[in-house]
Amino acid sequence: MKRIFENFKKSLDNRNGDVVTFDFDNTIVKSFLNKTADGEERYQFGGINKEIVKRIKSFKQSGKTVFVVTSRDTHMEDTESSVKSILSRLKIDVDAVFYTNGELKARKLYELGSTLHYDDDPKEREAIEAYKKLHKDFKIIVKDPEELIKDIGEISKGVVLTSDFKILIAQRSDSHEWDAPGGHIQDGEEAPFAFWREIKEELGLEVKEVQYLDTLETTWKGITKESHYFFGRIDYSSDELEGVINLQWEVSDYFCGEHEEVMRKIAGNATKNLENVMQMLQTQQELLESYQPHSKNHRTKKRTLVGLGGSKTTGAKGLKRVKNFKRSKSAPAGFGALEEDGTQSPSKKIKIFISSTKGDKKSKTKKDTESCWSHSGNSFDSGDDFGDGGGE
Repeated sequence: MKRIFENFKKSLDNRNGDVVTFDFDNTIVKSFLNKTADGEERYQFGGINKEIVKRIKSFKQSGKTVFVVTSRDTHMEDTESSVKSILSRLKIDVDAVFYTNGELKARKLYELGSTLHYDDDPKEREAIEAYKKLHKDFKIIVKDPEELIKDIGEISKGVVLTSDFKILIAQRSDSHEWDAPGGHIQDGEEAPFAFWREIKEELGLEVKEVQYLDTLETTWKGITKESHYFFGRIDYSSDELEGVINLQWEVSDYFCGEHEEVMRKIAGNATKNLENVMQMLQTQQELLESYQPHSKNHRTKKRTLVGLGGSKTTGAKGLKRVKNFKRSKSAPAGFGALEEDGTQSPSKKIKIFISSTKGDKKSKTKKDTESCWSHSGNSFDSGDDFGDGGGE
């Protein structure tokens, strides 16, 4: 305790100008808690906010004091997963890291004398503004780091499945077409994280078991983009959606139903992206069957999802598949596989078991595949739970 106090005092004594503070998770480094088909929870690396990293370096060069203030719990940090370790591997230099152990950051920022703070959490930003009203000498400007990021010419969309195995789709506010949930990837962001983020922003839902399906080139209004398709589940049933879903301005309505019901609903009024993912489901029925607990081999059957990205025929006729698309490992909290920009981690050969059940007959095939996601300049070896990257 004495050492912690001394380090804290030393950090404050070394303040050499205006103090600028940054939140860590999803402000500097992006990540989301992903759950595998076997129920294991892991933090998956989602990329970095390049503009925030630029600002940290710029503030340091100009002589300002730069602190990272995170709501992480200190007792959950370890050598591999700590904020300091990740900052070190990313070569981001700050003056000190402070933890609030789950508490809102406003009081800590006031104690540190922060004059500028970047935080992705709207609740944190609101709390800071409220604290300013109580302390007139708290002269701080609060900014949302997401406002600094621009979209790139790629999108992440896909299928969302409820706990009672219904498919959730969204209706666009602009064209009123039915669409697959998701949206544009931001600069520096990993495609799986973009899928997770967009669904949280547009529908207010957090998906888990995010897994890659396929990548195709699609053309809309004369512009061709890479469309990355994913699959994810939510813990709510179709009957519970009305009480938990929170539609943002991009989405005017939603519909949830079985495959046949969705196909009838969207007939003649669907985006190409929704048509693509629905065709993928139609040609690969194991995707939905794998999640239904109708046999003692349910745990094994859930692994059928792993191999779906590798199919050479998705049913999306006339669309060009993007070759050699690679996907990232679901990394633990410390992103232990984090590589420096420009480096490439070796691919890992794994064996994928694809099971299917038709009537009373069960078949099982086995194949080898290589899987490694690389996107936005960062790469991770693939873990067995996530399987094939889907390239031809």
